[in-house]
Amino acid sequence: MTSKKPQVKLSGSQLTRAQKRAMRSARQLRLSELSRAQKRAMMSAQRTAQRTAQGAQTAAQTAQTAAQRTADRLGPTAGQARDMASTGVYHARVWGAPRLDRAGAYIEKELAPRVGAMMRRTAKRLEPPQPRRRRGMATTLLLAGGALGAAGAIATRRNVARRQAEEPTSAPSERLSSVSDSDSGSDRARTS
Repeated sequence: MTSKKPQVKLSGSQLTRAQKRAMRSARQLRLSELSRAQKRAMMSAQRTAQRTAQGAQTAAQTAQTAAQRTADRLGPTAGQARDMASTGVYHARVWGAPRLDRAGAYIEKELAPRVGAMMRRTAKRLEPPQPRRRRGMATTLLLAGGALGAAGAIATRRNVARRQAEEPTSAPSERLSSVSDSDSGSDRARTS
């Protein structure tokens, strides 16, 4: 009851022609099936896109309606919350302002001077030692010249004092008469 297909035996050259024909017809069949599948896929994608767009539009309308209902219900509650918040902020300001003022006064009068003094002490500890200054050759010569000049002045004063001590002291009246004689001689020379 099963029908048997007749078997055809082909020779080598006939086989290749038959194979080529079969491959061509298979390609054409595949291309036509492929184009049908592509058309079906495009139609399916378009239908899915239309359904998705309609679903999104419906969802947007539903969400908008729900948001409007929620806003209508919560509107008075939001106003009450705003009023309560402003009252709370006012009470917080009333409570906090004097405390903040006291804290500022404490920092200004007591804490800041302590912190300032501590910072100055720390700065003195941190400061590196001052490098020793080197005196230049000119400064050294100037100091040596000054010392020699001072020594010379002291020696000269001592010599003058010693000479005055060694000189016989004459009476002050004799010294005065000798001075006045020399002065009168110079006056006579001027008048003549």
